Amino acid sequence: MIRSPDPDVYGQYARASLLADYVELLALKGQPVSRETVTDFLADNEVGWDLDLIQAPGNDRPGESTDDLAERVAVADERASIVFRQLDERRRVLANRYPFEIAGDQISIDQDVDPESNAYVAVLALTIAHAFQVNSPSRPEYLFEETVTNVLQERGLASVGFAALRRKCGSFEETLTAACQEVGLVAAPDAAARRMRAHDEGVDVLCHLAWEEDLRPGSWGFIGQVTVARSDSWDRKIKEPSPTPWARRIGTIIQPLPFLAVPHHVEHPMMERLTDEGPAVVLDRLRLVRFKREIKANELEIIRAVVREEVEPLT
Repeated sequence: MIRSPDPDVYGQYARASLLADYVELLALKGQPVSRETVTDFLADNEVGWDLDLIQAPGNDRPGESTDDLAERVAVADERASIVFRQLDERRRVLANRYPFEIAGDQISIDQDVDPESNAYVAVLALTIAHAFQVNSPSRPEYLFEETVTNVLQERGLASVGFAALRRKCGSFEETLTAACQEVGLVAAPDAAARRMRAHDEGVDVLCHLAWEEDLRPGSWGFIGQVTVARSDSWDRKIKEPSPTPWARRIGTIIQPLPFLAVPHHVEHPMMERLTDEGPAVVLDRLRLVRFKREIKANELEIIRAVVREEVEPLT
């Protein structure tokens, strides 16, 4: 059974996203959820549910906890509005690829949507399965690496799951050689220092925007860290792909662009923080789902595993 969430299931910087996902999960199970329900939940469970831990420009923080009932409800309602702004952003960005309807202050599943063939539901289910430890035939972290690789291929980048390939190959050298061959780059495993027992050197997906048979120095490469980990780790994860040594290893000369991919909906203040601190791009659920074109068999299994679970109402 999936029980009403602890504030830090997704980490402290994704609490509004967590509640938005849980509301969607209930709607997916045929239980429409109103903003009033979310307000009541937050009023009754106020400890740990600060939804605004990053001060973004022009972003006023909601009120703090209080012992006065009326003020507690007012603070809870303000926090519930943050959750529903998350839901509204999903609907606005994804348009007809968003499988839920928001009418007034209530969210429900769109009756014209088949959840088993919906890209958004697939990534939502993967996120839920990992965070709430739902038993499924596929490991969510491996499945998400595959999802990111497929979406980047759909966007026109020659892409390979470097971490997935490394799990099959015997060494970093063999993995790098095979990965570069697949995306049209020239591998140079010894061109940059690395750990003696290197696994993937911070890169889960390797991409290349190729100039076909032109292998002269200078091309666009992309190196990505892909994670289903909690939001507390994203500051560190986004810095793991190191452009300078990877430019030597893959022969681009020009530093490849790093990125961080997560299956969560990254809240706007956190997105600003992550992108302000370096050159890496963040690929979250909203960016990925827009270009996800198919549901694979292992994704369908996770959707069904999550939908089969009993889900506790927000209490």
